[in-house]
Amino acid sequence: MIKYIIENSKKHPKKTFLSYQKNKYCYEEFLFQIIHSSRILSKYKTENNRLVGLLVQNPLEFLIQWFSCNYLGLITVLFDPKINQKDLQKAVIFTKISSIITERNKISLVKNLDLEINFIEDSAPISLCNNKIYSYDWTNHETTTIIYTSGSDSNPKPVELSLNNFISSFNCWNYEINFSRDKIINVLPLHHIAGISAIFRGLLSGSPILLIDSFKSKVFIKECSRYKPTIISLVPTLVYELLKTSEGINCLKIFRIVLIGGGPSHENILNKCLEYKINAFVTYGMTETCSGVSGFWLLKNKNKLGSVGKPFKNIKLYVNQLKDEYSPLYIEGKIVSSGYLYDKRFNFKVNSGDYGKIDDDGYIYLKPLRNDRIVSGGENINPLEIQETILELSSVMKCSVIGVNDIKWGEKVIAFVVRKEKIKEHEIINYCKKNLSSYKIPKKIYFCEDIPINVMGKVNKTKLIQSVKNP
Repeated sequence: MIKYIIENSKKHPKKTFLSYQKNKYCYEEFLFQIIHSSRILSKYKTENNRLVGLLVQNPLEFLIQWFSCNYLGLITVLFDPKINQKDLQKAVIFTKISSIITERNKISLVKNLDLEINFIEDSAPISLCNNKIYSYDWTNHETTTIIYTSGSDSNPKPVELSLNNFISSFNCWNYEINFSRDKIINVLPLHHIAGISAIFRGLLSGSPILLIDSFKSKVFIKECSRYKPTIISLVPTLVYELLKTSEGINCLKIFRIVLIGGGPSHENILNKCLEYKINAFVTYGMTETCSGVSGFWLLKNKNKLGSVGKPFKNIKLYVNQLKDEYSPLYIEGKIVSSGYLYDKRFNFKVNSGDYGKIDDDGYIYLKPLRNDRIVSGGENINPLEIQETILELSSVMKCSVIGVNDIKWGEKVIAFVVRKEKIKEHEIINYCKKNLSSYKIPKKIYFCEDIPINVMGKVNKTKLIQSVKNP
């Protein structure tokens, strides 16, 4: 990653790389920030363990620290700034990181961790940081970054990504949408592959990037009016929010490309995009493939609304069954991660975890709704983890958690509970808030007499949904 910052700072030193909170940072200035931060971090470098955690909310500081670690040859493990203490502890133990870089406002979250903690606010003055450091010479196949994907089970899945993965992903995207004098705006979290990929695309294409802290509709619309961006990546939930107002619709219409991914898009959302002639590109991908692997231009393919498009150039997607049957969907190409940290290796081919089928035109269709995974607001959620958390309550006898179709969220999380003793909905929700990440909290708790099961002993999801009105 860092070599492109260094190259651009030599070729185009005064060209804007990032904008944040009305401040602009050219390549030369951003590299200066990286080197200063690298000097501070260098004293913490452990030769026997290059793994360093990154738990930072501020997007500008996140990128400075990410590139600084890259400068020093450290492998960064990216953590969700909204992670709860239980999940963070579990991830720290699993990844065996030597230290963590974070912000002072996270002190209650990290104070009990058995590792070195580096607070970015404690940076020494520049005058005290003149130690000699050298940029690490990465090979294209070395793991540079580790990003968590929730997958379909409750165990942490840290995905190893190399420079080759990021470059291959950029080349695929560039072939599809042709970056040309673009301006990128990023509202997606940088610990997600969708967020960090947008930064890398800007870096390789020379497109300036505007960073937004988080998505707030009015602020976003105002920033778009000021900055005049041409490319945005959004999850369906955020597209839904913008489509609710005329201001939001007009904002979407200014973009050359609106990339929509991170989960299934409800047909109503796509029809609205068609109605208002929004230049949407619907895409499908995963952390294990370093972002998107397939997609299609919505306005040019109105009859393919239910699909996730055709595979990108140099990427192979295939199933092993007949075209009218859903079966495991496999992805093959240089974009595929080398594997999970301390676990399974992929060898350029990965089982997506989704079930798909391919039509005569080569368009891929995914099986709607899976029982073992919920995709809500662009996040993969394991329902079993939520069930187990709710069952920890002594007043709960049985529990089943499912995802139901929702225009805004794609799927929303709801829980069905059989009570052993009296307990109220808000008590269950509050317990979940203490023990689960925010995106896993059920949107609704339904109390029932029993959890229906089928002849195979599995939860009968259809009967559960029928047992309530408007779940």
